[in-house]
Amino acid sequence: MKKNKSKNKSILTVNEKLVKMFEDHIPEDRQKVLRDIDSIMCNMLELDLDDLPWINPNKHQLKWENLMNKLRLIIGKIEYESKRKTRTVH
Repeated sequence: MKKNKSKNKSILTVNEKLVKMFEDHIPEDRQKVLRDIDSIMCNMLELDLDDLPWINPNKHQLKWENLMNKLRLIIGKIEYESKRKTRTVH
């Protein structure tokens, strides 16, 4: 007999995924990385910091929030991979 796989997988939010990605950093470094990601997004898209949905959550439409959250995760993954290449483990 086959066992049914559980469909109750926990779904992580974008922020939880980013925090998990950088979990080996101390909280202050993790916060700096998140601020760097926000800065990259603002510079790349020529936005103000207030235009980001996690800074000003009640101002934006759902589609904008989804798009920006996915973009933040992509930029976070790029940052993670670049830091992982330069980091050495002793």
